[in-house]
Amino acid sequence: MAESCVTVVEIGSSKLSCVVAQKGVNGIFNIKAKAVVEYAGYIEGEFIEYSLLEDAIRSLFTQITSVYKKDIEKIFVGVPAEFSKVTSSTEQTIFKFKRPVKKSDIELLMQNASDKIKLDEMEILSVNPIIFTLDDNRNVNQPIGLKAQKLSAELSIILAQSQFISTLNKIFTKLGVEQVEYVSEPLCEAMLILEKEERERTCIVIDVGARSTSVAFVKGDGLSNLTSFSMGGSHITSDLAEACRIDYNDARNLKKEIVLSLKGGDNDFYELVTIGGRVTKIGLNYANEAVCYRLGLIAKTVNECIRLFAKEYVPYYPVYLCGAGISKIKGGKDYFARCIGRNILYGVPPIPAMDKPELSSLLGLVNTALSEN
Repeated sequence: MAESCVTVVEIGSSKLSCVVAQKGVNGIFNIKAKAVVEYAGYIEGEFIEYSLLEDAIRSLFTQITSVYKKDIEKIFVGVPAEFSKVTSSTEQTIFKFKRPVKKSDIELLMQNASDKIKLDEMEILSVNPIIFTLDDNRNVNQPIGLKAQKLSAELSIILAQSQFISTLNKIFTKLGVEQVEYVSEPLCEAMLILEKEERERTCIVIDVGARSTSVAFVKGDGLSNLTSFSMGGSHITSDLAEACRIDYNDARNLKKEIVLSLKGGDNDFYELVTIGGRVTKIGLNYANEAVCYRLGLIAKTVNECIRLFAKEYVPYYPVYLCGAGISKIKGGKDYFARCIGRNILYGVPPIPAMDKPELSSLLGLVNTALSEN
């Protein structure tokens, strides 16, 4: 019997992406259709051109349905970090006698945590376990089947802005989509790129997009904390355009040529073929310095996020970099790592031919949708 397909929508900070996919053999995803639409994006948790958002999503669905001819009745939508919030709760239950822990015991703890949350213009996306503790003070990641009389759980509660959900619900209703399920994009990304063994200790996942950067603290099956700020790869492009006095689209092409590991002399240049077809020489060191300046600002802000939001001193926690904002710049990861003073690994999907850091969030949504479907 063929696996059913899922449809996911990624709300990026500069583009909207939609994928229809199904499970393939050997852990791969069969992509049945994909569409991308550029739009104004968002900044500081608000859409920049709210009035044009519906047109962008409608265009996205027109593209996807022109390839995938079947009706789309349900979609999974990723909620970006800028529209999200993470809080935590510690819950405990004591049984009448020592017995194996059941799934229903864990569900009760999660429900208790949900009931305590004050939903001030927010909605609960998910409640996820960070760590469980049994009555002998033994910490475990999965307590089901283990005998205990007391069960405690540190739980992560991920919230989404109600305005974000209601805005998109209205648009999807107009498009005839009957069911919309909202999931946390940073959590989906982390669950895909990090092995369960890695998540036994806290990991930091940094996703640098076009106009937004998120910093997620991941432990167990949840996020122990999450923060974001409105700065990313588009700011690097703008800096290049301003510093080199070139058009923004020319700066995009120049950024593809940048190699930050190169140290040139006064006569070393990047040769840029402009949109008008003219060849322009840009000083190598000058262009590199413009890129490094913005990378330094992003790194400084990331370090401040880690300092403010980490629950403990985290000098040795593994750090993973996702998103296209830095990963597509040659030498960008290494320079960024030096700026934040930490070793950095790319966070890539463990999927053949799709193991690219810029695909982590989108494929994380696909992975979650397929698991829940």
